[in-house]
Amino acid sequence: MRRAVRTRHRPDAWGARAWLVAGSGAAVAALMTAADAAPLHPGVVPLVAPELPLWPAAAILLGLLPAFVAPVPPPEQAPAPRPSRAAAKEPTS
Repeated sequence: MRRAVRTRHRPDAWGARAWLVAGSGAAVAALMTAADAAPLHPGVVPLVAPELPLWPAAAILLGLLPAFVAPVPPPEQAPAPRPSRAAAKEPTS
């Protein structure tokens, strides 16, 4: 009887870049919640395009920060492929 192999979860340590990514999301949420939403809902009669206020636009641009500071994922080390059973049963000539 084989013993069950158990693994232990080891969470990744958060570096400065990971904290910047999480913080930028929280900052965008806070700024969009605090922003005045009235200019984003224009009147229908007469039909006009909505204005883009400065604070919501800055908050949206802050949301792009993770694209530049996100941690680079480590290269994956894939296990070597095992031969399939069908390939092992075929006779070689």
